[in-house]
Amino acid sequence: MKICVISDIHGSTRWKDIVRRERRGVDRFVFLGDYFDSKSANVLSQDQDDNFADILEFREEFGRVDLLAGNHDLQYVGGARTNQYSLLTRILAGDTLMELIREGTLLACAAYDGYLFSHAGVGGVWMDEHGFGEIADINKAFRSRPLVADFVERPGSSSKGDDPYQGPLWIRPDSLFETALPDYDQVVGHTRIKEVTAVAKGDRRLVFMDTGLREYVVLDTGRAIEHLEIRKV
Repeated sequence: MKICVISDIHGSTRWKDIVRRERRGVDRFVFLGDYFDSKSANVLSQDQDDNFADILEFREEFGRVDLLAGNHDLQYVGGARTNQYSLLTRILAGDTLMELIREGTLLACAAYDGYLFSHAGVGGVWMDEHGFGEIADINKAFRSRPLVADFVERPGSSSKGDDPYQGPLWIRPDSLFETALPDYDQVVGHTRIKEVTAVAKGDRRLVFMDTGLREYVVLDTGRAIEHLEIRKV
């Protein structure tokens, strides 16, 4: 299966250029979350809400689209707030986000053929803490208790989420590398980098791709992750 992965929207409409370019050549799209909280003051909350509505419309039209939640989305349904929290975005989008979680449209993660996709990454320590044995257990819990994926407050832990006890919306690369699941190649966003980067973890790979939508990834689940294609927007 050929999958196009788009990371960290933050109110940008660049995803539309990617979709126009790739929709005839891929089987599936995966969005890695953070649909809100633009880095630009010129992109208003209403603009971001309209942009998210367009993403939902595209999902309905194309069909084979996974929408994953990010920490900037979870904050609008009661999760830990970032320094970009907007009350107006909460008013505009909060109820919709909660409804999408409850109905299983907005997920915590998605897995296909040994590839695992999430906003920040899934670590074994966090899964053990919650008694999750399978990836499906994560989405089942997230649907009924979305704050299961919220920021974990622990003495001495990093305020940025660099702690192996953090979940798939908050964990940072160093901690993910320490505790990454052995059975999956993982593709994540969340932590800003200059270019898409793959790091070896045993015989698996962790792919980090929050480039501010300057790049995106197309991969074939029938091939090794070394063959993924990194494309410019």
